[in-house]
Amino acid sequence: MRLKAIRLCWFRGAAGSVSLELNGKSVVVYGPNGSGKSCFVDAIEYVLEDGRIEHLAHEYSGTRQEKAVINTHKPPGEKTAVVLAFEDGTEVLTSIADDGTHTFSGVNRPDWESRRTILRQHEVADFIRSTKGDKYSALLPLLGLGPMELAAENLRRISRLVEEQA
Repeated sequence: MRLKAIRLCWFRGAAGSVSLELNGKSVVVYGPNGSGKSCFVDAIEYVLEDGRIEHLAHEYSGTRQEKAVINTHKPPGEKTAVVLAFEDGTEVLTSIADDGTHTFSGVNRPDWESRRTILRQHEVADFIRSTKGDKYSALLPLLGLGPMELAAENLRRISRLVEEQA
């Protein structure tokens, strides 16, 4: 399932309604600090991780991250929401109440691993500094090849056992 668009309404730094059209393609978001790049990445993580954004998991965010996900300038009566629209025409709507509780409606939330969907700047820097083996291990789940690597390792073990028996 590929993302077509991400729409935000009073989520994090997004004031009012704003959207990012992806049209099912991989996207690199860049821009000056404070321009709202992280709002879109955080929105995807928020939906995939059932209302949690890892880098905001601290006491100042509130027990449900309500102090971090709702735009502090949101006028009374306005709703905070995230919509993930997919290429097949379906959508996941996440409504966030002022106390941080959230509800999902529309199609079921995607069963994606956020680590395969979101790559943050510090993760790229860590990857560049890592060893060759660590890079290989990091790329496998990112590319969805973890099960294939497990199968290859099992074949190597079987091969060694056959050689030992022969």
